[in-house]
Amino acid sequence: MGDKELFETYKEPVYHYCLYMLHNRTDAEDVCQEVFVKALLADRSGIEYLKAWLMRIAANKCHSLVRRRTNGRMKEKRAFGLNLPLRSPQSVEQTYEYTETSGEFEEMLGRLKPKLREALLLYYMADLSTAETAQALGVPIGTAKSRISRGLKALKKLTEKEPALPEKEGDVHASSY
Repeated sequence: MGDKELFETYKEPVYHYCLYMLHNRTDAEDVCQEVFVKALLADRSGIEYLKAWLMRIAANKCHSLVRRRTNGRMKEKRAFGLNLPLRSPQSVEQTYEYTETSGEFEEMLGRLKPKLREALLLYYMADLSTAETAQALGVPIGTAKSRISRGLKALKKLTEKEPALPEKEGDVHASSY
């Protein structure tokens, strides 16, 4: 597979995976670009599953970025002796707007353990097979299957725990029809 064909075929799944992992479009675009630069410079002749290989590169790049940022924040806190968040507190309106615009599914994914979230994203969002997911994670197939299964069970639990909003009198959606 040529360089252009590789990029055109896998740019969308790599970008979406990065976006779900990083929750930031700009970061996802940057990491996606790094993934393809690394892939285009590498010898791909012995790679059986190109998509899984690209996703593994993407996972490593995402983890590295998150780790660098976390370490940077910790160094800043130590340097200034602050235990406060780096961002200023948001207003109630901003907090509400953020909660409304960020999807429920994305929120639930964020509650999962990173290993489970990563397995689900690779399997469902990147549309990798179980074998490809295992290769991308660098784990045996049984471990990949287990993480996918445990991730689905955890998501199901989260959906069951979400309390239903009480219906108000005069509510358009109330079941009084």
